[in-house]
Amino acid sequence: MKNLIIPVLFIACLILTACSHDDEPIMDYYVRYTAIAKPNAKMRIYFRNETGENSHVDTSMPDGKFQYCVGPVKRGFEAELGASYYDVGGYADYLSIEVAIGSSPFVLKKNVTFTSGIDYVLE
Repeated sequence: MKNLIIPVLFIACLILTACSHDDEPIMDYYVRYTAIAKPNAKMRIYFRNETGENSHVDTSMPDGKFQYCVGPVKRGFEAELGASYYDVGGYADYLSIEVAIGSSPFVLKKNVTFTSGIDYVLE
């Protein structure tokens, strides 16, 4: 019986250390915001930057497409994007949030049409 105690304790220690989540690698995430509006329309684009602060850009794009990437950010980051026409009011035709982990390709996480804003929490 005494001969079984040491191997059982050894196996129990291996199992407990193998289940620890402290050893998980911390991944870098990148967020790509996209807003599409009418070509050459003056837009005000709001987004959350990599420091977690809200930023905005007043812009006009020949093709109507605005894209901006932030990162690296960590899991739990709250991505937010909003867009409206600067002079005449109204919302962008399309908004999307895409996420990439490290150098992997971006994956669409959320998209909407004809609304003022969109958000997504990185899980």
